[in-house]
This record gives sequence, C-alpha cells and structure tokens, in this order.
Amino acid sequence: MRRLSVLLLLTLGSPAAAQHTAAAPSPASKAEASHDGMTHADTAAPKTPQILPGYGSGGFPITTRVPEAQAFFDNGMQLAHAFAHKAAIAAMAEAVRLDPACAMCLWGLAWTSGPTINYGKSAAELAPLAAMANEAATLAKAEGTDRERALIAALQRRYKKGGGGKPGDTAFAKAMAKLASAHPADDSIAVITADAWLMTKAKTPNDWKRNAELAMPLLERVLNRRPDDTPAIHFYIHASEIAGVPARAEPYADRLGALAPKASHLVHMPSHTYYWVGRYQDAADANVRAVEIGIDNARALGLPPPDGVWGLPYHVHNVTFGLGGALQAGDAKTALALGRPLVERSQSRDDASSFSQVIAASGYFALARFADPEEVLKLPKPRLPVLAAAWHYARGEALARRGDAAGVKVEAEAIVGPAGAYDEGAKQGQQLAFIARRVLDGRAAMLENRPADAATAFRQAAEIQESEGFSLITDPPAWYYPVRSDLAAALLAAGERSAARKEAEAALAYRIKDPATLALLKRIDE
Repeated sequence: MRRLSVLLLLTLGSPAAAQHTAAAPSPASKAEASHDGMTHADTAAPKTPQILPGYGSGGFPITTRVPEAQAFFDNGMQLAHAFAHKAAIAAMAEAVRLDPACAMCLWGLAWTSGPTINYGKSAAELAPLAAMANEAATLAKAEGTDRERALIAALQRRYKKGGGGKPGDTAFAKAMAKLASAHPADDSIAVITADAWLMTKAKTPNDWKRNAELAMPLLERVLNRRPDDTPAIHFYIHASEIAGVPARAEPYADRLGALAPKASHLVHMPSHTYYWVGRYQDAADANVRAVEIGIDNARALGLPPPDGVWGLPYHVHNVTFGLGGALQAGDAKTALALGRPLVERSQSRDDASSFSQVIAASGYFALARFADPEEVLKLPKPRLPVLAAAWHYARGEALARRGDAAGVKVEAEAIVGPAGAYDEGAKQGQQLAFIARRVLDGRAAMLENRPADAATAFRQAAEIQESEGFSLITDPPAWYYPVRSDLAAALLAAGERSAARKEAEAALAYRIKDPATLALLKRIDE
C-alpha cells in the first residue's frame, strides 16, 4: 500500500497566464493536509519567467510557431514530473502568454494545475481548469494533431467530477490508457498514464496495489527504452513501493539524483526505494542532499531563515525521511543535524494537527537515541499533546541510559496522547503515545531485571506498531525502529533463546536488514 507522504508546505496562489488563472494545490485529506498550517503548494517559482535546468527529462513536440513557447512547455513538463508544482504552473503560464493560440500550452497549464499523487482539488478549483481544457479543445480544432486532440479530450474527462481519487480521475486514466495502447512507443503518454493510474480512486491497500500494478508495465516499457527517463523513474519508484516490490526500482533509483541535480524531490525519491530494501544509510544520505538543495533554493529565492526553507516544497518530508533512514542506520550525526531543528521548530507551536505532530515527533526520537541525556532533560515541554508525549518518551530514554528506572516510570506514566479519536491523525497520535509508554515500561522492567514483564510491554507496543492502521499512515513509518527487536532482547534476557530468535526474525521481516536486530541475532546465536 502507498504510505501517505508528508508534504507540509505553505499555501500560496498560482500565477496567471493571460486571462487564465490556475488555483493553488489543496490538500487531498485531513491526514495529508497540514503541518504548521502548510500544504503541498510549491513556493519555488522564479519571480520572472525563466527556464529552470536540472529537473530531469520531460516534454514533447507540440503545435506552436513560437520556439520559446515550446521551451517553456517542455520545462513545465519537467518541473511537473519533478513535483516542482508552482514552478511548473509558472512555466506553462509563460508558454500560454508566449503563444495564446497554442492548444497544448493551455492543456499544459490545466494539467499541471490539477491533482497529483499527493493532493487533490476541490470542485471550485476544478471549474477554471475545466474551462481551460475546453478552450484548449476549441483551439486544437483549428490547429492541432490527432494526438493533441486526444490528450485534451482525456483531460476534459478528468475535470468532470475529478480532482484526486474521484470518478473523473478514473475516467482520465482510462482515456489515457486507450491512448497508451494506441501509441505503445510514446514515452510521454505512457508516463502520464501511469501517473494517472497512481491517483485514481482507492479505498483499500488492494486498490492502491491494483492501481500501481496498472502503472508499472507502462513505466517498465519506457525504462527499457530509456533507462534515464526521470519521470518514468520517479513514478516507478512510487508504483513499486505501493505494489510491495521496491527492489525492482533499485537500479533506477541509483541513477535518479544525478539525472536531476536541482530537483530536491527527485534527489529525495530514491530513499523511498532504499528504505524498503534496507539501505537505510543511503536513504539518509539522499535526503541530506535534498535538504541542502532546499536550503540553497530558499537562499536563492530570498526567503529569510529560519522559516524560509520550511515553506519550500517537500522540505519537511525530506527532513523526516532523512531522519527515518539515519535512525535506522545508526547515523547519529545526520539524525541530530536533522532532528534538532525539527524539535526547535516544534517547541513553541500552539496549533498543529495531530497527524503533523506524529511526523514532527521523529525529531524527539533522534534526540532520545543519540543526544547527551543532559541535553534531552533540559528541553522545554512542548504545548501540543503528541509532541508532549514524544518529549516524555525522549526524557524516559535519556533516564534509561542513566540507569534510572524510577525516572523512566515517571515519564511513562506522564505520556498522554491527544483527546478523542475524531480523525485519523488523532488516532495515530494515540497509538504513538501508547507505543511510547509501553516501550518505556519495558525499559524500566529491563533495568529492574524483570524481562518477562518487559517482554509483555514490548509485545503490546509491537502489535500496535505493526498494525496496518499505524504502520502505513506515514512515510517513513512514524515509529523509528522495530519494537519487536526489543521483545526479542527481553526474551533472550529471560533465557528463552528459541523464542527470542523467532521474534528477531519477525522484526527483520517487518523492517528488513535492521542493523540492531541483525546484531541481536548474532548474540542469540553465540
């Protein structure tokens, strides 16, 4: 199943193209919606229209008499496939301005302004996009190829009851699939079709898997012909992750960052493969590079620190994914470098969704694992409930490292999640708080030489961690290591070597190649 990406960015308006105005992206759901008032809108559009290199491949010849319009159209496709959303819209708007008679330029503006894998569109936002698609169809009647008219007709279907996971999106995907069948050698059509399948309606993990399996053959054909096609690699990483076969994308993931060195999202994307094949350090390193690109972009755009970079597209996602890889890999330097700013940013927050607090908790996990206990114990308590639970957990881990079982118990008892299960975010916050409390209960029991009690606590925490509702809600997972490994260690301490091995192997099945669990298995076999 696809894990919900955490794309947490400031909402800004979109640029206008002549009389055409595209609406800014809107969140697809409350679960994906906001972190510190952010959405998925891309703030990285230049103030004056310009071609932005370094975002990978994309684009195709269109009917226009203006070479500059073709250039901005191609760049708009590259930017859109790299999830540089607002910059893509700006490029397409400039293509329309340069050639108002260009049907495909207007198609490009309507398409880039529409839904993506990560966010949807409201009915109100769809209305101007539908009007653009209809106007593009009119323009294409006079001058346009059959292929262009078919692309425009497919987009018209999307904007009738569409917008992300709605009937119009399925209609668009089916129309694009017919085009892909009719043009089997057309890489651009294949990629657009695969992208469309990945955002069609899905209510269950099997639905997501089915959509991914429809996308993968299209992308594999493209990659067989053009293994350096960055849009195909991008969506193949997504599709293979959703389908549960991430290793298939590994050879392509290895080359993506170098092919799109300015695209922070594409530099980040290999980590979606690396994490799930057990290459945790590579996942961390990819996101360190993506974060650096974000910082450079913020500086170039004149966005002042410290808040500027946090408003850039996908920056928080890059930070938390880098944390996920570093925590698994045991990379203290990277985990602390990424985690400390996240904690500092969360300390004074008065308002944030429970879901976004679950994500920000990873900063506290980094300090819990790697920071000096004195540093952790000096942190002020955050105001928000899930973050407060993570703070108590970090304090408990710091006290456990000092051998203070009584102090660990105090912190465990103080952990309380958000009140009420009014939405999925609150439910995840409650589950995270439960895991944190039971892990600390287990730590205290181990310090007091009560391994059987510790095993009970760790088992309860592991069962919640591994439940579908919790383990699939964030990407990377909200809890930073397999608690079942702690269960195995407790069983080993109780002299139950065979049971310990069984649980360690289960931990590795849940989190492949986890270094701490692999080290524990060696101890079990000694």
